Amino acid sequence: MRSRLSLLLPTLLVVGLCFVLFGAYSPSSSDALRSIHNQYETTKSKLGGSSDKALNTVKGLFSADEQIQLRKKARYAITSSVQTASFTAFALMLGYSIQKHNDLAAMGAEMVLLIREDGADGVTKENRTRLEAAGWRVKVAEDLEFENVDNTKIRAHHRHNLNKLHLWSWTEYEKILFIDADVVCKGSLRELWEVPGDFAAAPDVWWNVLTDNKFNSGVIVFKPSLEEFHKLIHKVSDPEYHRPNDADQAFLNVYYRFRYFGLPYKYNFNLIMYQFHRPHWDELWDEAVLVHFTVRKPKPDPAEHCHKGCNEWEPMEWYAMLFKEMLAYYGWEKEIPLYA
Repeated sequence: MRSRLSLLLPTLLVVGLCFVLFGAYSPSSSDALRSIHNQYETTKSKLGGSSDKALNTVKGLFSADEQIQLRKKARYAITSSVQTASFTAFALMLGYSIQKHNDLAAMGAEMVLLIREDGADGVTKENRTRLEAAGWRVKVAEDLEFENVDNTKIRAHHRHNLNKLHLWSWTEYEKILFIDADVVCKGSLRELWEVPGDFAAAPDVWWNVLTDNKFNSGVIVFKPSLEEFHKLIHKVSDPEYHRPNDADQAFLNVYYRFRYFGLPYKYNFNLIMYQFHRPHWDELWDEAVLVHFTVRKPKPDPAEHCHKGCNEWEPMEWYAMLFKEMLAYYGWEKEIPLYA
């Protein structure tokens, strides 16, 4: 029985490859299946009966485009969230910068964006089309509801942030990297998939505190789990974990207290350091990978642009330069105003 299974398994694997590539059987796909199977058996015989080597050789029968289709489903997700239409431009910039510095296919990752379409301030169809053109796979999720939590009491600019908890239910991925939309990538993210534990984040920074003992939830790495998802949803309703007007950051800090892995500053390089901790900003700039525009956001209105003389003018000028590059790359110069 065992010998029969050992002979049958490689054949089933080859059939699986053909299903991935050609879909359900048709006359043409059946011919292709027979051809590949015959090649597999011939190759296995030449290789002294080695099934593993034969299977690797069979894969080589596919063209470059077909090889892409045969690649393993993405192991990792690089995610962000756009809960209001006003953050669309930030997500476009984030997606462009991630792809500029990272080969996602080689990394086994894809970019997935959580959006909200409901409400007057929700993401529009036009927004969604642009986001998809910028490389985002878009997923729509309704607002999460929590027992004994009134979302209207949460500060307006954080009101929908608890929707981020949806990501823990995306168990099709081994790990998820979440990045706030108001972040720009300037380096490789590969190292983040190797961090230990189930949850990782970088320390927060304040005007009077360089290293907080709490983390900033604008960049987090975690292992999705349905069990963890349900625990998180339950704990949001627990007043010992979540206060009525808190968004995700305060809640996650309580939930993962004492059991998160600390990321270095370079993976959540907080803009507040530019004004209040400038020597450290200058020291770490070259190694920074993810720059987080926390205390000041780029604006589309030229009257609100930050030029020389405002507190964060140099980082904002850098953002504007990259934003122009992104607009030119996609041909959007006449469709989207400059953010600076």
